[in-house]
Amino acid sequence: MTRLSLRARVTAVATVAVAVVLLLAGALLLHALRVGITNRIDALLRADTALVSERSLDGERIPTAAIRNRLVQVVDADGNVVWSSPGAGADDAAPLLGAPLPWAADSGPHTVTVHHPDLGELRVRATPFGPDRQQWLVVARSQELATTARRAVVRAELVGVPLLTLGLGVVVWLGVGRALRPVEDIRATVGEITERHLSTRVPVPATGDEVARLATTMNEMLDRLDAASMRERQLVADASHELRSPLASVRALLETRDASPDPAAHDAEAMAAVIRLQSLVDQLLELASQDADVPVPNRPVDLDDLVLERAAGLGTATGLTVDTQAVSAGQVLGSEEGLRRVVDNLLGNAARHARSRVRVELREADGWVQLVVADDGAGIPAGERTRVFDRFTRLDDARTHDRSGAGLGLAIVAGVVARHHGSVAVDADPALGGARFVVQLPAAPDPTAPTAPTGPGAPTAPTGPGTPTG
Repeated sequence: MTRLSLRARVTAVATVAVAVVLLLAGALLLHALRVGITNRIDALLRADTALVSERSLDGERIPTAAIRNRLVQVVDADGNVVWSSPGAGADDAAPLLGAPLPWAADSGPHTVTVHHPDLGELRVRATPFGPDRQQWLVVARSQELATTARRAVVRAELVGVPLLTLGLGVVVWLGVGRALRPVEDIRATVGEITERHLSTRVPVPATGDEVARLATTMNEMLDRLDAASMRERQLVADASHELRSPLASVRALLETRDASPDPAAHDAEAMAAVIRLQSLVDQLLELASQDADVPVPNRPVDLDDLVLERAAGLGTATGLTVDTQAVSAGQVLGSEEGLRRVVDNLLGNAARHARSRVRVELREADGWVQLVVADDGAGIPAGERTRVFDRFTRLDDARTHDRSGAGLGLAIVAGVVARHHGSVAVDADPALGGARFVVQLPAAPDPTAPTAPTGPGAPTAPTGPGTPTG
């Protein structure tokens, strides 16, 4: 079943609504007109009754001056005409009211509407009359004016309501079409956008209304999609480049094993290449997980245990002096696997660039856990301290694979920290002289303490000039 377009539905709803309103207004107008004219006639009838009663002689006879241009009759309780003014019908003896009178036992005045065979529709008022109040003074006025007015209004409505409804339908149709034209332009433009042409943007009308805001929001969405697509293409290109070397090394080692004078050393070198390849694949999977925005677990993690465990292994494996005297308790909420990767990557980066010493600090204060990893290496130039957190970034003095890896470790650190609502920055360590990485993470709430404040007054992670924002 084909549904009507939005333009047609809006026009139909507006047209029907206006038609209903006009019909209701016409009905109310007719009712008000009828009530108003009837009330006016009733007031005139009361005045006529008072005038005739005041000018009657001895309560029975009515002078001619009092009935000029008026329909007046005097009837008895049975409705028989006792006296009638000239012009009260073709037969002046015919009663204006039917007999017997329905209210003969009631002494009060009554006003009714009757249809006279000669005079048409009349508004009649009957009032007790005469010395003994046993007769009725009947005064009448024609309602032809009210009937004519109502018919004129009905004719006007029969012509005016359809014309007004049709005219409004045309105006709404044109107006909605003009209002929806930018939406159609947006739809047509979006229909032409493909994954290979995300640089196209939809036109933004200069109206500043909801359609303009929709176009602006859609362009912002396209900006994000374009940026994500560029990051994906760059990641694929960089990953392909980085994977090519270890794969080529493994293949060459396997092909030359039989000709090697020392197969055991050959196998060890091949295993080292495979380990580098596996590490690179693991890092790429971690980056893909970050891009997919996989939810981070909300479990308590003792960061000090991770730091002490990994630091002890680093000292044993590298022979470096790893100072952990400033490591104190610190618990955060999040993924233990992700936080372990942060500690491993920071310690591994420090070990690759340190000459002989690495210092690790961990403290908790003011609702934040601060992790500091410093080394006594050459440090990072000030102009490169933000770029080191980009993917596949290796500084000019550390580009060899045996020292700098694939350039993904710090990018993974920045991504994991950001997903844990923290920050990471790098500067120069004043004591050791090398690089000093500072990670700020929200501390896990103490279950015995009051609920931490949220909103504008809640603590925020301190950031520095080297804090990555991506």
